[in-house]
Amino acid sequence: MVTDSIFYIGIVLLLTHELDAISCHEWRMFPFICRLEESLGYRVFVMLHIPLLILIFWFITHSSESMRYGFQICMDIFFILHLGIHYLFRLHPKNEFRGTFSKSLIGLTALAGFVHLILIV
Repeated sequence: MVTDSIFYIGIVLLLTHELDAISCHEWRMFPFICRLEESLGYRVFVMLHIPLLILIFWFITHSSESMRYGFQICMDIFFILHLGIHYLFRLHPKNEFRGTFSKSLIGLTALAGFVHLILIV
């Protein structure tokens, strides 16, 4: 189904952004994590993604149809809000998401969420 494909594109774009977030030292902008020593902050940031990814993959593969639908709506909203969060933090002194590549991943994730949300609601 086309709508599922758009949702999966959004998920893949988000995961790719998270890979990029490591090279952009995103943990330096997070409250509490930014106060940690650099290598510890990096490890905490990466490790926090484990439960998040488990939840994402569980909902994609093991939830009922109605749960999956609700999960997709929540993720679509998150994709869009995530763009807003990055916009609010655009002037943060530790923000390294300045290049076209990084901004494109964030923007395309939001676009996929918006299109998917419009199609399923």
